[in-house]
Amino acid sequence: MVADRLRILRQPRLRRRALTVLTNTVNSLIVPGFGVLVSLLVVRRGSTELWGAFVAVMIYVQLAAHIIGWGNKEYLLRAFSFSPAHIAREWQTSLITRLALLIPVGAVVVMLSPSPALAGLALAWCAGLVLYQANDVLILYRKDFVYSIIIELAAIALLVGAVMWQGPNLTVSNLVFWFALTAWLKAAAFLLRYRGHVLAHRAGRFWLPYFRVALLFFLLGFSGLLQSRVDLYAVNYYLPPTQVGQYQVFINLMLYLQSISAFILMPFAKTIYRLDTTTIARMSIRLLALGIAIVVPGLVLAYAVLIHLYQYAVPPAAMVLGGLMVLPSYFYLPIIYSFFRANRQIVVLAVNLIGIAASLALSVSLLPRIGMAGALTASAASQWLMLAIYVVWGRRLRNQGTPPLETAPVAK
Repeated sequence: MVADRLRILRQPRLRRRALTVLTNTVNSLIVPGFGVLVSLLVVRRGSTELWGAFVAVMIYVQLAAHIIGWGNKEYLLRAFSFSPAHIAREWQTSLITRLALLIPVGAVVVMLSPSPALAGLALAWCAGLVLYQANDVLILYRKDFVYSIIIELAAIALLVGAVMWQGPNLTVSNLVFWFALTAWLKAAAFLLRYRGHVLAHRAGRFWLPYFRVALLFFLLGFSGLLQSRVDLYAVNYYLPPTQVGQYQVFINLMLYLQSISAFILMPFAKTIYRLDTTTIARMSIRLLALGIAIVVPGLVLAYAVLIHLYQYAVPPAAMVLGGLMVLPSYFYLPIIYSFFRANRQIVVLAVNLIGIAASLALSVSLLPRIGMAGALTASAASQWLMLAIYVVWGRRLRNQGTPPLETAPVAK
C-alpha cells in the first residue's frame, strides 16, 4: 500500500499538483502568519496601546478595501474561465467600475480617521490595497504562487525593518504610512508582472451592471468577513486601545487555527463537488476529529506565544472559549460545499447573516459587563449556532436527495 502511494507521488503530474497546493497554502498563510510577527514587534518595541490604536484604523481600511473589491476575484475567475481570450477586458472593466466606489467609501474612511493627516494616509492605504487585491485573481488563475510568496516576504521584511528602525518613535501615523507604502509597492510589483496580461490593451470600460452580476460573490465574501470580525468591531467601539490590541492579537491566532480547515479541504474541492450529501456528512465527522487533533496542540502553542512572547496574562478559560470558537468550522465546512454543490449559495449567505446578528447582539450585551470575555463568548456562541443551523438544513438537503452534478456550480 505504501509503495503504491509512493509510486503515485512520483508521477510528474501529481507532483506538480501537490506543489501547487503547497505553494498556494503557503501563500495564503504567509500574510496572517507574519502579521503576528509584525504585531509582536510593535507591542514589544512600542506598546499594546499603540497596536490597539493602529488596529482601530486598520479594520476600517481593510473593510473599505473589501467593499471596493466587490467580489472581483470570484467573479473574474468565472469570467476568465468562460472567456480566456478577453482577460484584459474583463479585468480592466472590473477595476475601472469598482474604483468608482473609492469616492463614497473613501469619504467614510476619512470621516472615521481622528486627524486630517491620518485620514490622508488611511485613504492612500485603502487605494493601495484595492490595486494590490485586484491582482489576487491573476495570481490564482496563473498559479503564480511562488512569485507572490517572494513579494510578500519582501513586503514583510520592509515592515519588520521599519518597525525595528523606528522603535520607540513609532506612532499610529508611522505604521499606517509603512503599511500603505508596502501595499503600493506590492501592487506595483504585480502590475509590472502582469502588464502583458491585463495592461497591454485599453479594453476596459465603466460597466454599471457589474455591481449586479457580481453581487452574490460580494455578499458571500462580505458576510463571511463581517462574521469573523464583528466581535472585533464591537471591542474597538467599547474598549480602550490597549484591550483592543490584546483582543486583536488573540483573535487573529484563533482565526489562524480556524483557517486551517479550509486549507485542508481546498485540494479536494473538485472531488467534494462530486460526492453525495451523505458522504459529505461523514466527511464532516472525520474533519472534526482531525480538527480536534490540530486545535488542541494549536491552543497550547498559542497560549505559550501569548504568555511568553506578548507577555499577556491570558486566563485558561479564554483559551477554552477560543477553542470552542474554532472547532465548529471543521464540522460545517464540508456541509457548505454540499450547499454550493446544490447551487444554494443563498443558504450560506443566510447562515452568515444569522451568525453576524447573533455575534453582534451578544457582543453589545456582554462587552459592557464582562469585557473581552464577552466578545469571545459571543463569537463562540455564534459559531455553534451556525453549526446547529448547518446540521439541520444539511439534513433536509440530504433528505431531498443529491442533485445531478451538472446542476451544481463548477469548482473554481
